[in-house]
Amino acid sequence: MATAGSAQLSSEIDAQCWSIISEAVAANDCEKMASVYHPDAVLVNTAGSITVAAQLVTWGQGMEKITTEGRRASVSFRFSSRQGDPTTAFERGIFRYAETDAAGVEEPRFVYLEALFVKKEGRWLMVM
Repeated sequence: MATAGSAQLSSEIDAQCWSIISEAVAANDCEKMASVYHPDAVLVNTAGSITVAAQLVTWGQGMEKITTEGRRASVSFRFSSRQGDPTTAFERGIFRYAETDAAGVEEPRFVYLEALFVKKEGRWLMVM
């Protein structure tokens, strides 16, 4: 099993998942966001759990609202733990999600995260 110091593993997941999520949030592109998730992915948070397929509907509606209201959003990630092997990975950290209104006022939030990945056909996909 690779350790948190595995730069190649982290670089692959950054390129195939985290950077795509950041781009999707900035572009309000829910389809792009969906591309990083395994078809059976589950979102777990303090409110409970839901399939990512169902959650994407809500995220998509939020992205449409942001666009309509002339706002923009951004997200960035920091990790406290990254571990895995050639086909599985688990990461723990925090993300900063911010929305900026038309007047340029930014409202950031910080949310702890845990993510579980599998590598299928050469691609990392988030399962949880």
